[in-house]
Amino acid sequence: MPISGVLPVIPTPFRDGAFDRASFQRLLDHMLPWVDGFTLMGSTGEAPSLPDAQRAQIVAEALAMTPADKTVVVGVSHTSADAGAELARHAQEHGAAGVLCCSPFYFANSPDGILAHLARIDAAIEIELVLYDNPFTTKTPLQAEWVVDWSRRLERLNSVKLTDHDLGKIPVWREAGLTVLAGDDPILSQFLAAGVDGAMVIAPAVLPESFATAWARVNAGDLDGGLHVVSTELAPFIHAFGIGDEIATTKALYAEIGIFDSGELLSPLQPVAPERAQQLRQAWELGRDAGRARAAAAANGAASAPADGIPAR
Repeated sequence: MPISGVLPVIPTPFRDGAFDRASFQRLLDHMLPWVDGFTLMGSTGEAPSLPDAQRAQIVAEALAMTPADKTVVVGVSHTSADAGAELARHAQEHGAAGVLCCSPFYFANSPDGILAHLARIDAAIEIELVLYDNPFTTKTPLQAEWVVDWSRRLERLNSVKLTDHDLGKIPVWREAGLTVLAGDDPILSQFLAAGVDGAMVIAPAVLPESFATAWARVNAGDLDGGLHVVSTELAPFIHAFGIGDEIATTKALYAEIGIFDSGELLSPLQPVAPERAQQLRQAWELGRDAGRARAAAAANGAASAPADGIPAR
């Protein structure tokens, strides 16, 4: 089945360079009641800074800790097709529902070269291959028609994570039978309005109940209500975490609110200043408090509750 639903990209907790299981468990407890699963070992998880053996070890431990009814997609992006295929096989063996892969990100790319790279991974697995369209990282803008062609040639490619801001790709891919997942927090409202099939962004891992409410409203046909939740509850943190700083700032917030024991980062990333961490906490508290006020208003009868249990605005 194509990959869809709310699958936040998550940072990897570290202590002295090793995977911090206790912090990871607290993250699961924080977000899993509200989301469909998560995306592990993407760029947010600092996978490019890890040796392949440690990537595999983290995947094995994290999947073993995750309830079987949750969908996990594992990032396998790599400059080596063989290494990416091996990571993909390992993710499948440990229960992943799919793998996420972008174009190679060192040599210049061509459509045929990207297809050949993806084909090595596609042939190695029996789970879903999610294409990661991220022109910032790969320096390769993908044309919508390339991806449609690749999906017809590759057995497992049925979904795309879109980080590119060319939202005109969405109807082209959906018409071709592909599912499209929102891939960039700063334009989250635009993705929701465009009718994406899911989300691989950070926001649902930070304020999961708020994102679940927004997602449910949009999917129930209440776009205005969903975007209202995004603007009042999710936007303060999305604005504060900063484009390009998302990994360091999200980890700093998690450390501030007790989900992670540490905001430790791998080289070359650097921690945020203490005053920035306080700003992040204040922004998160604004969103959290707005969500609590919404829930209290619904409980007091100030808002009606439709059949799906999500209160209307």
